[in-house]
Amino acid sequence: MAMRIATFLVILLSVFEHSAAGELFNVRQHLSTVSRYGAVKEFADSAFVPSKVPDGCSPIHLNLVARHGTRSPTKKRMRELDNLATHLESLLRDVKEQNLSLKKVPAWLWGWKSPWKGKVTGGELTDVGEIELYHLGIRIRERFPDLFNEEYHPDVFTIKATQVPRASASAVAFGMGLFSGRGSLGPGHQRAFAVTSESRASDILLRFFDCCQNYKDFRKSQEPAVDELKEPIFDEITATLRKRYGLNFTRQDASSLWFLCKQEASLLDITDQACGLFSPSEVALLEWTDDLELFILKGYGKSLNYRMGVPLLKDVFESMAQAIKAKEENYAPGSYEKARLRFAHAETVVPFSCLLGLFLEQSGECFC
Repeated sequence: MAMRIATFLVILLSVFEHSAAGELFNVRQHLSTVSRYGAVKEFADSAFVPSKVPDGCSPIHLNLVARHGTRSPTKKRMRELDNLATHLESLLRDVKEQNLSLKKVPAWLWGWKSPWKGKVTGGELTDVGEIELYHLGIRIRERFPDLFNEEYHPDVFTIKATQVPRASASAVAFGMGLFSGRGSLGPGHQRAFAVTSESRASDILLRFFDCCQNYKDFRKSQEPAVDELKEPIFDEITATLRKRYGLNFTRQDASSLWFLCKQEASLLDITDQACGLFSPSEVALLEWTDDLELFILKGYGKSLNYRMGVPLLKDVFESMAQAIKAKEENYAPGSYEKARLRFAHAETVVPFSCLLGLFLEQSGECFC
């Protein structure tokens, strides 16, 4: 009798620094949790080798924990970019009034306004994010065709998302790819499918970071210390930017320009404006500050960060156990779950990956 396995899949948006002799630097591979899903495809080598299904085994169940797709900046971040535009205008005006050289000033800075200026809402899934999740659904079906050859039923293919719209929209985009051509709706033969959510206040599986008061207290207490650890890097880069471009940048300017770089590269496919202000070595340092914050506030830096994810891990194992039992006891097709698909946030996926012990061998010492 052929062995059967329950397959567990975690989608991670961790992009590791990569360099190769003669290869052009690609800032898109250094954007931390702002990285697109497709960024990992651009690696020249095979740093990550996917596991193969052993001979004689066949998948009987799939668990997916995925971050939402690429999103637009939040309202808070859009205000930050508006403030950056105002301050850049002031810096350029000062240079002109003092009759200083303008040769070093990048042309794009003159008259620059935030691409999101005037936008009153933010944080939603973008067109790019929709496409990412749509194609992810197609790839999942292609990789596990035997799991998805059955008629759709919400009890067989469970889809869950947090109540945050970008997560539920990601679930919908994923489902449209996963079930494309399987229905009777429209020219694409789409089909309707269910996406369920728990209340934000009680979602201990996908928004455990919102439900744990101890964690919220810890994060609030540690954020000033994290900022202090990042300050020397930003001070060094700010000083370099001042000298390089002849503008009296502040530390906040450097931070906002790095954020702008990540947004332009990820959302707008622009890498020669804000990103072009930084050298590859400076990008690596800025990426390190992002990783440092993730490590301390969401990752291995504190066990509380990931122990909150135990209910999610329990849910994963229980769903696997149920699927294995159903197969061993020859339950009728369509009477048991074959996939549990979850769509959440970086604050879910990063701690959960730590709970699983992923990438632990490369983690540094705790800064707490």
